[in-house]
Amino acid sequence: MFEIKYRIIIDESYWKTMNLEQIEKEGGIESFFQLNLHSVEYGYYHDRELAEGEEGFDIISTWLSNLLEVCLLIDDMKYVAIKDTESYNTWLEFISADNDLLVSVIQSDSFISEYVITKPLSNRVYPEWRDIKVKREEFIEEVINNTKKFISDLAQINPFIILSQRIVQLESMLDKVSQ
Repeated sequence: MFEIKYRIIIDESYWKTMNLEQIEKEGGIESFFQLNLHSVEYGYYHDRELAEGEEGFDIISTWLSNLLEVCLLIDDMKYVAIKDTESYNTWLEFISADNDLLVSVIQSDSFISEYVITKPLSNRVYPEWRDIKVKREEFIEEVINNTKKFISDLAQINPFIILSQRIVQLESMLDKVSQ
């Protein structure tokens, strides 16, 4: 099983009134974002009422963009790792294994500025869980469906959001994966 959960955490009344230029300056939509792989979870998500001052901290479009990169690269490269955007040294590693992906959390002290890499880090360690098997087709389908849902959710908040450069790029990647 592979499941993506996200929750947009923004002041909708503020975002509804913004024009495209303001949206571009504001940047990404903050959220809770979690990946569920069978019995393990990665990230933070809940659907309870928000506590006072509770805010989202993950940028959903960055996570989805990186996961779409995995979908695009994994067949040819056989190895893809994406950086946890909230950490300087934590990555999610995806290794192709027939019709499955083996997913692991890795850490490395190597300084890498990219968010997506296709060669294993030389000094990586596995601090949490390792080699969780996920069906490749299920993974790709979940990434595609949640990217579409996210874009639709944004359009309902403010149609200008989906015209922003960040979301136009996300839609372009989505089109490549969906082909």
